[in-house]
Amino acid sequence: MTLDILKRPLSELTDLSFSCACGHEHSIKIGTLAVGPGASARVAETAAAYAPRRILLAADVHTFAVLGERVLQQLKDAGLEADAYVFPEQHLHPDAFAVGRLFLEASDEKAGYSLLIAVGSGVLNDMTRLVSGRLGLPYFIVCTAPSMDGYAGSSSPIVCRGTKLSFYSHYADAIFADTDVMSRAPREMIAAGFGDVLGKYTALADWLLGERERGEYRCPLISDFMRGALETCAASAEGVANRDPEAVGHLTEALILSGMAMGLAGVTRPASGCEHHIAHYCDIDAVANGRDYPLHGASVGVAELAMLRFYEFARRDGLTDIETPSADAVRALLCKVGAPVRPAEIGISTELFRRAILEAMHLRPQYSMLKHVAAAGKLEEYTDSVVKELCD
Repeated sequence: MTLDILKRPLSELTDLSFSCACGHEHSIKIGTLAVGPGASARVAETAAAYAPRRILLAADVHTFAVLGERVLQQLKDAGLEADAYVFPEQHLHPDAFAVGRLFLEASDEKAGYSLLIAVGSGVLNDMTRLVSGRLGLPYFIVCTAPSMDGYAGSSSPIVCRGTKLSFYSHYADAIFADTDVMSRAPREMIAAGFGDVLGKYTALADWLLGERERGEYRCPLISDFMRGALETCAASAEGVANRDPEAVGHLTEALILSGMAMGLAGVTRPASGCEHHIAHYCDIDAVANGRDYPLHGASVGVAELAMLRFYEFARRDGLTDIETPSADAVRALLCKVGAPVRPAEIGISTELFRRAILEAMHLRPQYSMLKHVAAAGKLEEYTDSVVKELCD
């Protein structure tokens, strides 16, 4: 029965609650999930039920031009009262200063906003989620790029206190992913989303490793749910490279399902493992040293190649029998969509990349291949090999 539930079309996975053979109750509630051509045309009809007063639309100068202005007009044409706050920066960062500006706009008592709508991708989604949660308001995300897996997530990574912190909030009440728009997103953003999805190969392997080695909770049903989306996305690499809307739709669905898998499991395991720990380490180092950091999915894709090598070495040395795709096969997929495959391509130095591999395991308590090989006394040997391969 539960397997059939998770095999429903994405648009029907909006209000899930079921008892699972893993012994846990799984639930997640998102009001509307719309992915496909013209999906953004449904915003106003959905917003009407959430907006007895005014709506605040949040965008930046790029996303407002691409889609935000059109959505704002759609709301007004439907007779809804709506304003827009457009961040003026050419490159908006999700920092406490930007969150504060949005909070001041959204909490305007005179305006009396009852719904926030973000038009954008990771940064705008994260900030609007956090602000709406603190104000007790619903929020929608109208996606503009398939660049990351946070659309259906419940936490917001924000640059704050000299580092990057995750603040837990709530799920979007509606997600609109118009594949006609998203297929025209900057190529590097599409490639980043693809890299983020391929990172699930080692995330799922780490989840199984944690169960076997430390008795950590794992749900086979959710693992299979995530793997199915991952494989569909990987098989769409050529279409993604050609910006085919259907293939970009598969990528977008995989990114949304990734967030949902984490929500259903109650842990980040279905979508985040040692490859994400390395990416987070590099982000934190950049923030601490006043540097910009690359798109999250780009870092994940590069780290994925290193961690797939670790799994290959571990199988060779009898440390595990958990299967993963080869690093060479995944590299070919990343190259096909134009994603970076070397740290230098995304501004990560050899020294930082090596340090991230050696130290990233300490960022999270979960067991991972990094901790596994460290316990076996192989961490430095494996690290030297992958750094030589990816950085020389």
